[in-house]
This record gives sequence, structure tokens and C-alpha cells, in this order.
Amino acid sequence: MKKRYSSRASVQSTCVLSCNGLVGQAEMVNLSVPGCLLTTRMKLKVGQYVDLRLTFPTSPSPMQIKLAAVRWVSDGQVGLEFIRMSDADQIRLRWLAGHVEQRKPQANWSEPVVCLSAVHC
Repeated sequence: MKKRYSSRASVQSTCVLSCNGLVGQAEMVNLSVPGCLLTTRMKLKVGQYVDLRLTFPTSPSPMQIKLAAVRWVSDGQVGLEFIRMSDADQIRLRWLAGHVEQRKPQANWSEPVVCLSAVHC
């Protein structure tokens, strides 16, 4: 198995995917620049290709992944690698993955806290 070169960000999103003429729904669990992890009831197999539409609460239009490859399947979870999407959706993906990663809580606060109020802090 290849070592991951991009971190995954936890994301909750609904998805519609199609494969071989079948259409189904999925929930996105996490997202990275090269792919995502979904939970779905669709019976997908490693090596299949899917068309994917991702809907995000902060975005007015869905992101369309015109071609994604199923890289692994385990107990209703599916790992997908994004292969083909528009340039605009590639930019959105990079922004979204980076934006979500930046929202992770900081491990240690590095600056002292200063109270600016007359009321005790």
C-alpha cells in the first residue's frame, strides 16, 4: 500500500454516485485532494469507475467528479481516487480540503492570554 501524500479532512457531505447505469447515495466521511472516503449501501468493487456529485452545505452548486476509481471497499466504506474533474472543481477541491484542514483545533496555545476588562477573567 502506498503511503498517503495528502492528509484527509473530516467532512460531512451527501453524494450521488453512478456506476454502470446504477445510481445511489452515499455520505462522505473525509476528503483529500486525491480522493475521499464514503459510506454507501451500493455494492461497489475495487477497480470500478464512478461518476460522483458532492454537495456541501457551504456551496450553492455540487462538485462533479466525472471519473473516480474505487481503490478499496470494506464493510460499506469505499475509498475513491479522483481521476477527472473540471479545472474549476479542482480549484474548489483544493480550497475546500485546505480550508477544512486549517479549521483543526490547535494543540497548544502559544501566546499568553491578556485580560483587557475590569471584570476578573
